[in-house]
Amino acid sequence: MGFLVMRLFLILCLGLVTCERTGFLKKEAFATVPELITSAGYPIEKHRVTTEDGYILQMHRIPAGRRTARKAGFSAKGKKAVLIVHGLLGSSGDFVIMGPERSLAYLLADEGYDVWLGNQRGNVYTAHVNYTKSNPRFWNYSFHEHGKYDVPAMVDKILNVTGVPKVMYVGYSMGTTSFFVMMSERPEYNDKVISFVALAPAVYLSNIKFLATATLKTLELPERMRSQGMISVSVTRDLLDLVVGRLCFRGKVEDDLCMRVVYLIVGDDYEQYDKDKIIVTLARAQPASWRQLEHFGKIAISDVFTSWEDGLWGRVKPYNISNVKVPVTLLYGHNDQLTEKNEIMRLAEELSATGTLEEVRPACDWPKFNHLDFAFAKDVGILLNKPLVGYINTLFNKYGPK
Repeated sequence: MGFLVMRLFLILCLGLVTCERTGFLKKEAFATVPELITSAGYPIEKHRVTTEDGYILQMHRIPAGRRTARKAGFSAKGKKAVLIVHGLLGSSGDFVIMGPERSLAYLLADEGYDVWLGNQRGNVYTAHVNYTKSNPRFWNYSFHEHGKYDVPAMVDKILNVTGVPKVMYVGYSMGTTSFFVMMSERPEYNDKVISFVALAPAVYLSNIKFLATATLKTLELPERMRSQGMISVSVTRDLLDLVVGRLCFRGKVEDDLCMRVVYLIVGDDYEQYDKDKIIVTLARAQPASWRQLEHFGKIAISDVFTSWEDGLWGRVKPYNISNVKVPVTLLYGHNDQLTEKNEIMRLAEELSATGTLEEVRPACDWPKFNHLDFAFAKDVGILLNKPLVGYINTLFNKYGPK
């Protein structure tokens, strides 16, 4: 997982260089998430929460839809709250960047939900009470800390602000990993979650064991990067200029070297390629910690959903997935090469054995639906999000507070 995602990040950045040179980037590439939401006609609130270990996270709340927002004095009291959590390299912006007719956050808000978009430590909407991002200590975390500290803090913030007893949780990729870590480490949070919808869950990753081993053991890439002063997964603009020049976003997508490499990693889906949105999305990609990638690598190499413990080659200690007590829905992409169907079915078997599996199924019928499509497919509104809103309605009616 680490090797593949890191390569994906590098390719995304390489594409960004060409975009800027040729003037392809639109202003939304540089807009903040609150600016994006406001420009789309929705109300926006910013909330800050500080974790037990000192990280400051900004959450973005859409308390009402566009029609409701036009009415003076709208109230979110008593509404159904949904927390959406992003994946690796992502932010809260991933769930609004496709616009009102396609993005999950907007569709849920228009359906009457109180939508909360989380930001996990590391991206531009996070900080620390003592360390700046130029301090290596800031980056001393993996998704273990996301699940143990970040997500619980965000859940508590929602409950405290809204007064609702429980929240619906929707996670994408690493956002699902964080959920399972939270429930393993802090099972009391079962009492604060109505149900969990996992989009492309990243729990078992044996399909990329060879690549993880080559990168982390043979090449020792993270350690080499750290020794060169690269304290987080990021790439300088000068280096990108030197490496890629004008290779990306030229002519047809089939001839675009950068997207060909991206699709090699996540699964190809040229029909769902939206050039304008992909360029903006790539420009908004966030940094990551090396330990996040190493931790995913440890899972791939050990073939165990293991905690970090004493390092990459240290003791393997499985997270306790049996601690999950809330209904879980697993959605996979037919052509997702990162979180493959077989690995998700393995997770489904474990959840089924404990009676918590609500459903496991394809995200949609499109046979080429890949890992990135969950957030950025051209037709993501029709293929995934609009039906998903209806499904979330069903879950709320079935398991929500009466």
